[in-house]
Amino acid sequence: MPRSDKRPDIETIYHAGVKIPLFHPKQMPAKPVQRMLGKLPTWPELVLNDQLEKELVTIPLDACYAREIPYLSSSAATTIELEVELSTGLRESHAAQVWRVTSPISGNPLVARLYDPLYFHNYTTDRFAFIERAVAIQDEGYKHLKGLEGSHVPTMHGIFVAEVSGIGFPTPRHIYCVLSDYVPGIDLRCLMDEHDDRTRSKTCHAHKAAIVDCAARLVYDFFGRTIVPEDMYPRNLIMNVPDIPSPEDFCDVEVCPWRKKIHIDLDFPRIQPEHPYAPKAQLIDLELLRFMKPLPRMKNIFYCRQWVLGQWRAPWVGRELEDLLGVSDNNRK
Repeated sequence: MPRSDKRPDIETIYHAGVKIPLFHPKQMPAKPVQRMLGKLPTWPELVLNDQLEKELVTIPLDACYAREIPYLSSSAATTIELEVELSTGLRESHAAQVWRVTSPISGNPLVARLYDPLYFHNYTTDRFAFIERAVAIQDEGYKHLKGLEGSHVPTMHGIFVAEVSGIGFPTPRHIYCVLSDYVPGIDLRCLMDEHDDRTRSKTCHAHKAAIVDCAARLVYDFFGRTIVPEDMYPRNLIMNVPDIPSPEDFCDVEVCPWRKKIHIDLDFPRIQPEHPYAPKAQLIDLELLRFMKPLPRMKNIFYCRQWVLGQWRAPWVGRELEDLLGVSDNNRK
């Protein structure tokens, strides 16, 4: 059967119930090149505006078939079954199809990031270079973060080559897949949507301070392992809040959505990480990391708060920026 020039609709390839075999790659993508502080990667522009339609329809299909990823084909490493498509951030959706999946690897739900260049959304970027770099950064990042899996980042179950097929494909194609644990908890986007004034006004100052500190301690531990997380936006953070064996309220603001969820001490809202009720944050996507020697200021929790608030920007913080950067008045000395 001749191959169609048209790119199949994405829903014909990725939908609930589809089973995808995974194989071990013969080798991982090359380690990402060290970048200087503040420098972002530059990618070659491959498409001009008048070539856009051709690039969308025919070139990606031919290129994706021609692009081979060497893998060990003797037997499948595992099989995943797609369950629920997960929402993605703007940058991440350029590269990956993100699904909650089941697999014999684990009795718990997993997350599969399927890096399919055929459905890459950025038409002026070398899609293959972008994907290989995203996968290589995660491979390198997890090597630096040993000991933090399951607490600061999801446990990774491996980087695989996935075999995908579907309508319009006479033979399977092979793409990268990163498999990690599904992290339950509170998605910080639900309380930090910069377009939702009601959300920002309801969260009390003490709980904002506790949330900022939770993220700052996460960054502090990343810095200590020579990693700068350049994607610390709320959409990439899941907060786990320990069960509190008490109906007690932990702030006196009636409308605060965190009132019965996050334990704080009103005299000292900066909860120490060993506190049994301290919230824990996990960074769930490691596609955008920078590797560098830690600077002295990166060992300062105040600088870590600056980093977090600089990423989150002002809308959620409002006029409280200076107060959230410092410590409580009782402990300012």
